[in-house]
Amino acid sequence: MDLTYRVLNVFTDGKDPFTGNGVAVFEDGSDLTTEQMQTLAFQVNIETVFVLPKNNGDEATVRFFSPEKETGFAGSASLATAAVIRELRGGEGDVTLIEEREEDASAEGDGADTSTRGHRLREGEVPGSYTVLQRDDLWVLDVHEPQAETLKATPQILASLVGLNTDAIGGDVMTVGKGAGGIVLPVRTVEDVRNTRLDARMLHSYAMLLNTEPRVYVWANSEDEAGTIVSRMFYGPRGGVLEVAATGTGGTNLGAYLLAHGERGIRRRVIQGRVAGRRSLLDLRIDHSGEVFVGGHVAEVARGRFTV
Repeated sequence: MDLTYRVLNVFTDGKDPFTGNGVAVFEDGSDLTTEQMQTLAFQVNIETVFVLPKNNGDEATVRFFSPEKETGFAGSASLATAAVIRELRGGEGDVTLIEEREEDASAEGDGADTSTRGHRLREGEVPGSYTVLQRDDLWVLDVHEPQAETLKATPQILASLVGLNTDAIGGDVMTVGKGAGGIVLPVRTVEDVRNTRLDARMLHSYAMLLNTEPRVYVWANSEDEAGTIVSRMFYGPRGGVLEVAATGTGGTNLGAYLLAHGERGIRRRVIQGRVAGRRSLLDLRIDHSGEVFVGGHVAEVARGRFTV
């Protein structure tokens, strides 16, 4: 069985396609088992999406994987997938992705019943169904009104978590989605962002202690560029800690943080990945009604074929 796939970079910086976050999109994964999907994601070693062409027009069923596990919805992966589907099916405009998980696929088997912008789960939609919006040369996620809550922890714990002094903490530290989205931690300067250091054991211990995901988004307003934020995003797969060059989830969490602090009708340029050696650029907007939009450029950089 031959499988065609594409590699795309999401949240690229300007005209350089080799920036941003890499995603692999398999054009047709309908004949693959979950184990085969996971093996392929581990092989390519980046976020991986399998399109299951059960739908037509502006809809497509998909499954999301990291090299370690099936993840469910992911920001960068959604934008890359929308861009691929739009090109495969032609035309322009928004793309609706219908997320399928292993349990859904099993039930069905037993006979049971692109550039980017936008994700919103509306009343009456099937859970796991959302739309990626295309606007101009950007793909954008509309994440509606994500909720952030202040994290109750001592400054000493929070500072030690990111390897900084307590006076580097730049404001309230919050979690998004009742802890599921991880920690959003502001620091005072861009230099503090650069100096952030996470220890894997501390990250996982504190995540358990604080009842949140092992995921930390550190950010500061740029002192030199008005309307620009510099950030870093860390997460903890398999008990370790990794830094990612760009993440739609992190941008969403930042939007939730700013919204919780009364920010509306704003647009921010978010630079991420500098320290990781992979600069990326995100477009963050919060409209006057409180909806958060996270978008960016998508660039296809490779195509290939696996024989399974």
